Amino acid sequence: MNKKERFQAVREKRAPDYMPVWPRVMSQMIFSHGLLLPEVTGVDWYDAGKVTEAVLASIKYNDYDLAIPTYIDHALGVPPLGGEINIPEKFGIAAGPTDNKPVLTKTDWPRVKKIAASFDHKTTDPRMTGALKVIENIAKELGDETPLVTHAYVGSVAAMHLFRPNEAILEDMYEDPEWVDEMCYVATDWTMEWIRAQYDAGANSITFLAEVMGTLMVSPKMAERFNLNNIARVAKMVKEEFGQGTWLHTHGNMTNPKAYEYLTKLATQTDLEGFHFDEMDNPPEWIKAQVVDKFGVSACIITDGHKIVRGPAETIRAEVKEQISRVGDGLGIMMAPSCQLLPATPNEHFKAWVDATHEYGRYPLNR
Repeated sequence: MNKKERFQAVREKRAPDYMPVWPRVMSQMIFSHGLLLPEVTGVDWYDAGKVTEAVLASIKYNDYDLAIPTYIDHALGVPPLGGEINIPEKFGIAAGPTDNKPVLTKTDWPRVKKIAASFDHKTTDPRMTGALKVIENIAKELGDETPLVTHAYVGSVAAMHLFRPNEAILEDMYEDPEWVDEMCYVATDWTMEWIRAQYDAGANSITFLAEVMGTLMVSPKMAERFNLNNIARVAKMVKEEFGQGTWLHTHGNMTNPKAYEYLTKLATQTDLEGFHFDEMDNPPEWIKAQVVDKFGVSACIITDGHKIVRGPAETIRAEVKEQISRVGDGLGIMMAPSCQLLPATPNEHFKAWVDATHEYGRYPLNR
């Protein structure tokens, strides 16, 4: 099987030749290529050539199965909306918005909302223009056999990244939830245009949404209010316009009864195709039984990213073998790190993790 065929088997709950790996690589691809972020991007520029080299090196050396075909971070789109971003001069997780965001008070909202509505995702932010050029480059080089995903934030997290300081939007959820409803809706509109631009540039597989508040930073009831419908809107658009599925990354212990009620609604009311959880008490056998088998959706089992960073390779291999041993037939399952592959991960540990998954994840798993 090639990588597209392998991932398609997971999507359809069939047995691939071996378990695919989805690493959600963000800034690790830059650092592992011997670069720092200020060498590839600034507030109003993005070096598509250097990033293309880093993406290709990451995919070809580590040989993972599902790829974000560009460098992405939390700050895309923020400067044109009127916010400030920080690009770490030394080692750091990623470029991101500061607390000096476009909507510091509610009086700022009409102006920022108007800018968001007229935002051209291909030209307004030079950083996004550069990221799209990288997708185009990677699609030409690897798109025939490699699933290249679109990646975006949705709902409350999209609103937090684009519009409001983190603490402020959490307070707004209690004090002015109707306004948060509006910000989440507008942010998701913005997200859908960004997804469309990535498909136009050459992305050829699923959309991967990140909603990292999950049930870790807000209650399941709040998560449902601000995110459920917005996730459904994206999944519907992606399916209707591009014929693709949507996967969701979320945080929190989903085995908690109230969180599981929210998860049930995500699985049954949004048309999501798959889930990527964090490492918070969501064990592999629970994910297989209570998510994949129960709801008929696919999902990732999770390696704690800190274990991949620390190594050594023998420890990584033992961890992967133990996880895979807990998922029965393994149909509908692939391997992922918690949240993302952490920026400090050495490529040698990254590749050891991928190789171990491919070795121990040969089907049938229960032979």
